[in-house]
Amino acid sequence: MFPPQLILAERKDDFCANLQLCCDHYRSVSEVCRRLKINRQQFNRYLAGTAFPSRHNYKLISDFFGLEPEHLFMPSSAFAASFKPRTMVEAEPASRRWDDLRRAVLGLPQLAEYQGFYFKYFYTYLGGHRIKRELVHWYESEGMLVSSVKQRYLGEDEGADASSAFITYRGIVGSVGDRLINIDYHRGTGREVSTMFLYPRGRKSRRMNGLTVSVSHGPARAIAAARVVMDFIGTEIDRRVALSGLGSHDLDDASVPAIIKRAVLNDLDPGETLFAARHR
Repeated sequence: MFPPQLILAERKDDFCANLQLCCDHYRSVSEVCRRLKINRQQFNRYLAGTAFPSRHNYKLISDFFGLEPEHLFMPSSAFAASFKPRTMVEAEPASRRWDDLRRAVLGLPQLAEYQGFYFKYFYTYLGGHRIKRELVHWYESEGMLVSSVKQRYLGEDEGADASSAFITYRGIVGSVGDRLINIDYHRGTGREVSTMFLYPRGRKSRRMNGLTVSVSHGPARAIAAARVVMDFIGTEIDRRVALSGLGSHDLDDASVPAIIKRAVLNDLDPGETLFAARHR
């Protein structure tokens, strides 16, 4: 309902002051007018008190600023005291964004079938025609699907001989629509983070293709994306045997299946302008 206070001349100054205070929370009055789709000259009359909005425009203004119909005619001191806390409450807190993200991507029931061990294959981030194999374990913890990644330490340039030292990453697994997402971080320093998106295949085929984006641990700290394959190897495995197969492998290494070598090749097909995961 159109507020009866509009006819009260003694409220005019309060109305102008309150409307101006609302506009002060935006970059300019012009921006407010563009978003409201109200003529700037007409809106200036509202600010100056030489005209009051029509029923339609008044509702537009009140709704735009998140106000009840009577708010713009409150005493300006009371309005100023209440408006700032209200805008702060209405602003989305960072904690709520994290909660919304967790609800959007995390949840064990729809992901439980992906629990188990995988070999993860991708071209090494440090260049050269070598394919890296890591051991990934996805398992349930506190109602979420979490990940543990083991990679063999091969030196800063990955040129050293295979050693018995391993690097561990920890992370979480979620879903975005019908795609899987995995975010891992370096257990020791926390400075290295990688993100992986995958095409899920379900129980019929446990080999999943996708893309991984990360920062290399080399001196250049290069940001790079690579095609990746997650190859399911079971829910119960001999970990010692699996760990012995980790490292960086030549392209002619027979231990890396040919279908995986093709799937992780980082090339562009004719006409492609984006680096996309292959899911064939």
